[in-house]
Amino acid sequence: MRPLFLLVLAVLPTTFQAEGRVLPVVTVTPDTVLVGDRIDCLISVKHSSGEVVSLEGINAVALQPFELVSSKRLSPKLLSGITQDTFELELVHFGAGKQTLPFFTVLFYDAEGRLAERLTFRPSASVYVRELTDASMRDLRPIKPPLSPSIPYLLLLPALLGVFGVGILALLLIFFLKRTVRNSAEHVDSGQVAQRKLRKLGTSLSSGMPPHECYEELSNIMRSFLETHYRISALEAVTQEIERDLKKLGVAGFESIMNLLKQADLVKFADSRPDVEESRQSLHKASEVIRSTRRSRSSDE
Repeated sequence: MRPLFLLVLAVLPTTFQAEGRVLPVVTVTPDTVLVGDRIDCLISVKHSSGEVVSLEGINAVALQPFELVSSKRLSPKLLSGITQDTFELELVHFGAGKQTLPFFTVLFYDAEGRLAERLTFRPSASVYVRELTDASMRDLRPIKPPLSPSIPYLLLLPALLGVFGVGILALLLIFFLKRTVRNSAEHVDSGQVAQRKLRKLGTSLSSGMPPHECYEELSNIMRSFLETHYRISALEAVTQEIERDLKKLGVAGFESIMNLLKQADLVKFADSRPDVEESRQSLHKASEVIRSTRRSRSSDE
């Protein structure tokens, strides 16, 4: 909670009137704050409902040695024939010792906006501002060197070993997962996969697929089969590179495979336009090549 002193400016009985106006009463609670603490000053003025009041002398210069932080006017309260205006000021003081509150001036205007009276007053109350340090201290205390943190190595050792163990387990898990995936891929018959794709492609061709699209898909099926079956880079390689790799391996049906791939290249790059019957024959040749390749592999095993 920040220290707070509350100024209540209230209308006194008529025995304290001066020239027809009521003098304010100022109350300070509490009467002691620290240097730099915010001070909330609440000023309430009661007047007839036909008048308008305002405060004068609440700028930064007029309030010295106090400094104005903020000010606002609260909504007036209507009583029986009397209006109460409330002004809330937030002040701060950076001095020390007993401080007297500054002057305030209340301006009264009639219903037509003419200045009816100016009432200047100075609160009799004061506030005592305490210093943040002991006033008897004249020298700065020496700066203490920073303390080196004590690292509990015996407590950190189990944690480090645990992190190291978790890392080893993670590496082993990744290794076994890759091995399992690789073994599963080896057990998949690439020939069966290719034959299934060729049958599906033949069905699409009978359903109205354009022949040039059929050849493009046929090339992808053959390249995927060659890459999986012979462990060569076929999907991203050009036809000449595939031809070179297959020659090195001495693949059975080499001529038929290359004829299919070159025919697909002519359709894709040379605007060759085969008909549906030629496309069916190419699918049949591809199926025979894959089937013969599987038979030759089985006989080798």
